[in-house]
Amino acid sequence: MTAGEALAPFDPLAGGPLGQVREELARLRGGCPVHRAGPGPGFVGRHELVREALLDPGTLSNHGNFVLDDSGDDSGVGRHPLLITQSDPPAHTALRALLRPAFTRSAITGAAPWIRAIVDEILDGLPPGGPAEIVGDLAFPLTSRVIARLVGVPAADAGEITRLSQEISDALPAPFVGTPVWTRIEEYFAAAARERRAGPATDDVIGLLARGRVDGRALSDREVAFHAWQVFVAGLKTTAFTIGSTVAQLLVDPGRWAALVADPALVEGAREEGLRHATALRGVLRTVGTPGDIGGEPVAAGERILLGLESANLDESVFGADAADFVLDRPTARRHLAFGSGIHHCLGAELSRTEISCVLAALVERMPRLAPAPGARTGDTDGAMFHEPGRVEVVW
Repeated sequence: MTAGEALAPFDPLAGGPLGQVREELARLRGGCPVHRAGPGPGFVGRHELVREALLDPGTLSNHGNFVLDDSGDDSGVGRHPLLITQSDPPAHTALRALLRPAFTRSAITGAAPWIRAIVDEILDGLPPGGPAEIVGDLAFPLTSRVIARLVGVPAADAGEITRLSQEISDALPAPFVGTPVWTRIEEYFAAAARERRAGPATDDVIGLLARGRVDGRALSDREVAFHAWQVFVAGLKTTAFTIGSTVAQLLVDPGRWAALVADPALVEGAREEGLRHATALRGVLRTVGTPGDIGGEPVAAGERILLGLESANLDESVFGADAADFVLDRPTARRHLAFGSGIHHCLGAELSRTEISCVLAALVERMPRLAPAPGARTGDTDGAMFHEPGRVEVVW
């Protein structure tokens, strides 16, 4: 234990003002490999150790990811079937293979034109010259419509399912199964599964799940509901928050936005730096399956470990002494772990990248004079699981 680790304990799940949280994360990275703040999960924040842990699903199980108290099982008979983000091989492997056709690089490349069309339609509906708020007026409407189309939720239903899903994600890592909100969502997707089986085959996520088989067995309506919703909710908040945070960082220094307008080829680098600098999903939870060690520090079977994606993406040893800053053309930006790594690397990573790129490209082309609205203030905060941008109010 170092002198830095001996300072007052810090609970990474507590969240708080961005500057304060990041100072504490830097302190934790300089301490023991696993920081234990008390009764909650241990915390790992160094890039190297987080990446190694993500690549070791044999030692660190995905069971219970995103919730602090979970009693689900993967039988479909108990409290609930495990989501793909809470399962290990072989169940995880089979589920990922079933869903992958909807998220292949070619599928997302094919979706890029209609995603850009949605961006343009939303921008067309904004008041000329603004003001507008990037997250609420652009990012969330975009991610909701895009993921609804891919999952197979009709446009007429997308608003309600988005609202209910946000209620659950806002409460994470608290358990959600059995709540009235979850019951409504489960009923909706279970009914959709029955409709898909009764009608012609479709290539949306609900259709893939409803007609697919895992180890020769068809999925139950309940399993389809859980897995379809998991994909839906995963496509909402993180990308929308990243869009908001990235635009805010591009505008806080007028030189950054001017450079992007002058050279749109910088969009890809800006996107990756945005994913790194304001990692929307702050961390993932793992459960130690077999006794081992992380960075030489022992971890016991059954212990819960929070892998700090946000902290890893701010690690000075990987991203340099200016890791806390937003650098438009940072050469190492793509080494970020915003999408995880290994077998649990985010299935929708290319979709998220495409949405972010479409927004940035459209803003550069259509609103080259984009600027913060007079008097606008952005104050990012870290919640228990998500990095949330403040209101990103703009004019053009």
